[in-house]
Amino acid sequence: MKIAQTIAGRLKENKLFSAILLMLLFLLLFWLVQHRDPKKAQVQKPPELIPVSVAQVSKAAVRDSFSTVGTVEAFREADIFSETAGQVRKVSAEPGAHKKAGDVLFTVDDELAASRQRKADAHYRQTKRDVERYKTLYAEGAVPLSAFEAVQLQNEEAQAEFVAANRQFSNTKVKAPFTGTVTSRFVEQGELLHEGLKVAHMVDMTKVKVIILVPEREIIKFVPGTMLSVTSDTYPGQLFSGRVSAVSDKSGRDHTCRVEVLLQNPQKTTFRSGMFVRTVTTGAGHREAVLVPRIALVSGIRKPEVFVVRNGKAFLKPFSAGMELQKELEVLDGLNVGDSVVTSGQTELLNGSAVLVIGRKKGPAAP
Repeated sequence: MKIAQTIAGRLKENKLFSAILLMLLFLLLFWLVQHRDPKKAQVQKPPELIPVSVAQVSKAAVRDSFSTVGTVEAFREADIFSETAGQVRKVSAEPGAHKKAGDVLFTVDDELAASRQRKADAHYRQTKRDVERYKTLYAEGAVPLSAFEAVQLQNEEAQAEFVAANRQFSNTKVKAPFTGTVTSRFVEQGELLHEGLKVAHMVDMTKVKVIILVPEREIIKFVPGTMLSVTSDTYPGQLFSGRVSAVSDKSGRDHTCRVEVLLQNPQKTTFRSGMFVRTVTTGAGHREAVLVPRIALVSGIRKPEVFVVRNGKAFLKPFSAGMELQKELEVLDGLNVGDSVVTSGQTELLNGSAVLVIGRKKGPAAP
């Protein structure tokens, strides 16, 4: 007690010593706060689980087939241009009208062209008669060879003029280049045309071309003449047959080749240009294949990746894809039978995210 009183008395007498002592106590308290155990100071929260649905990678019997979506195009399609100048006297090309090859679509004023054609015809016939007459005279020795050759040359020039005038007269009738349907008309009666003006558009839809893009690994199945099955959502339950008519020798940057499939266009189930259809080529036998659901893909088929669930966490796993089916993909390498892949909730995941499986499906059944 006496010691405490003695210290208190000295502190009152020495103010500098008191201030130093208080500062040391403050620094000691600050050091204790900064170096306390963080495990005791903070309460660790358990990681948040992301709910996902999964399905198993499985093995099933498949047929070597390939299915892809294609676009319907007209068998033949053309813009029609005027090859002469003049005023349109008659229009016979209403949109939707069916025309045969050679039918007149537009009639252009032909008065001057007809006059030039008759003049050229008369001149040509006159020079032909001159050639026959000079030929007889030359045979009798009445005219020299040079005179006979001059008449022949005039006849050839007259023939060339007649052909040109006849073509100009023919061009006053704008005709259908093939049998088909007029889809558009760009001029009206009384309008003044100039040479090279587009006047109409026609398509031939008696047959159609289905344009598909086939991956390089599948192109061996598409040989010209190969028969394919074609289906359309417009005509559910109906199956059509098409024939491969052309295969491109050059693949694009996406490693696909352009293939044309020729298809008859029946009147009861008419296909129109721009429609989407599905083409299917089917192999003869079956084989075992490892399959993964398409909906498990994180991005796209060009770089296939899926999330595989192991020990409560989802890990991003790339794999090599083979044959494409409607709902599944063949796995060539990277995944094993029995792996659980995420089929719902992928957008919320990062590599290594903790997950809670709320739905589990069996592996894909045999297609």
